[in-house]
Amino acid sequence: MGTPNWIFWMITTLFGYIAMFVLAICIACGLYCAAELAEEYSSIARRVLNYSLGTVFLVHFLLLFSGVPFLPLFTSTLCNLVYLTLLPSFPYVEPLSLPSVSSLLAVLGTHYTWFSYFHNTYTPILQVTGFFLVMIWGVPLMFFVSLSLPSDGLPVGIGGERVGQKKGGGNVFKGAVETAQEWWGRRGETKSKRMGMGKYN
Repeated sequence: MGTPNWIFWMITTLFGYIAMFVLAICIACGLYCAAELAEEYSSIARRVLNYSLGTVFLVHFLLLFSGVPFLPLFTSTLCNLVYLTLLPSFPYVEPLSLPSVSSLLAVLGTHYTWFSYFHNTYTPILQVTGFFLVMIWGVPLMFFVSLSLPSDGLPVGIGGERVGQKKGGGNVFKGAVETAQEWWGRRGETKSKRMGMGKYN
């Protein structure tokens, strides 16, 4: 007698979610390593971003002759042109500056247009995922793991102070991860104290 279908469904669903969780952890670790490299070799990161943007523009030009509607291509091309405004100050960015806010709005706009296109045009999920990973998410992710708040790595002036130094500093992605780690650590300590285990730490 075969195993009931609901047992098979539960096992495969559970393992599927475990695999997704492990994949998310692996991606997060990879992004953290990329942030370390980008912070140490900012000139190479800038060059990679330039080549990536050029490749994306070229692919958009080719897609124009493949029957893809003009609106999503135009929106995505405009989005990548907005990304170019971040390059002059790369790897440093002002959080509330016009280029950074415009980039966030451009990301939302291009996601909306491409989601609308693929919603109305049947495309296998693997192809949709690959397209979004390379064409939509690739450049923003590279910017995100490379950008730093103004402070570190600036020219040193008289008295050891950095020229143009402002409060804060360091890689944006690494700072977010470290803040999450600190919050999680404080949460664990609070939970341990509530359980009366603080004296054993």
